Amino acid sequence: MKTKSLLAAFAAVVLTTIATAQTALPGNPAEHGVSGTNTGPAAAGNGAPALHRLSLERLQQKNTKEAVEFAEQATKADPTKAEYFSQLGMALGQRMGELNFMQQAMMSGKLKKAFEKSVELDPNHVAGLIGMARFYTNAPEIAGGSFVKAEEFATRVQKLNPFLGELELANIANKDEKYDEALTHYEAAAMLKSDHAGAQHGCGRMLAKLGRKNEARTRFEAALKLNPDFEAAKKALAELDQPAG
Repeated sequence: MKTKSLLAAFAAVVLTTIATAQTALPGNPAEHGVSGTNTGPAAAGNGAPALHRLSLERLQQKNTKEAVEFAEQATKADPTKAEYFSQLGMALGQRMGELNFMQQAMMSGKLKKAFEKSVELDPNHVAGLIGMARFYTNAPEIAGGSFVKAEEFATRVQKLNPFLGELELANIANKDEKYDEALTHYEAAAMLKSDHAGAQHGCGRMLAKLGRKNEARTRFEAALKLNPDFEAAKKALAELDQPAG
């Protein structure tokens, strides 16, 4: 039961890879003349770029089954593109949240291999590096999870994109319950992008865990000033006012 709950938690957390890592993927489906209705043989005839864009489009539409299928077809049509494999990894990650435990166990291995291949093809592929960092951070130990390995990939991200790297290092430290260290990384991210609500929210979460409620409140309010619709910040701010226990 413990392994099942850990893997289910991994499936839920890995979904956050999608939004972060896709910042490294440019463009939209229209760039390759791909439409939302072109899903049959004609789509395959458009080649690997079109298949890749179809996968991106299906993922945005939350059609994870087709997102995985098109991503797999793209990697087979052109196995030299790192972005095709990172997209496959992200599609598999979102698909995992819809499957049962046994299916999740099988799919987590495919997800890891997809991100590994993307980084093998391009050691500087940010989406692939983030995917690997998230895998090692959130996978249960029995499935290969490792904070040490996660930090290695996050550090590589940091060298390429300091802001995203700080967020990944903060995420790892938080998961490892090293809240002071996580706060340091979130503060560094907030310094790099002072207008980023997520970084402010991250600082607030760590401050709250450290019992520094007044400072946490300031950060949550800053996040909401930047993004008034930030529901997580609203919830966190409300929780600060709840009686202990």
